[in-house]
Amino acid sequence: MVAQVIASLRDKRSELSEVISRLERQAALHRVDLEHITATMRLFDPNAAPEIALIVTRSKRNDWFRPGECRRLIHDVLRDAERPMTTREVVQGVMAAKQVSADDARTRELIYKTVHSSLKRASDTVECVEAAGAAAWQVF
Repeated sequence: MVAQVIASLRDKRSELSEVISRLERQAALHRVDLEHITATMRLFDPNAAPEIALIVTRSKRNDWFRPGECRRLIHDVLRDAERPMTTREVVQGVMAAKQVSADDARTRELIYKTVHSSLKRASDTVECVEAAGAAAWQVF
């Protein structure tokens, strides 16, 4: 039994060691590319300080909405509403428009977070008002 555990751990260690070696080789190649880019920048501008360059992070794409789609759907839902709508009602309208099933609680929660964030960012066209003691949203 102990021999099997040791053999399994040895195999896993070997596998991880190979992964680390491959990543280190890739990092070395990227470092060479980085040095070439730095040298090229200095050819064009000897006073360039490439080390000060901003690091750009890419945001994760949303699984349900294309860029700008969530905000457009929110506006469609609110534009058709006869009264200000709660966030939950807006989410239900957006999910219906996208034909996303409301059965899965995790999906519903994630879409709720996305819609709520989009509502807060849309302050130039959507306002939060009080309706029946709760926060509600409406288009200007």
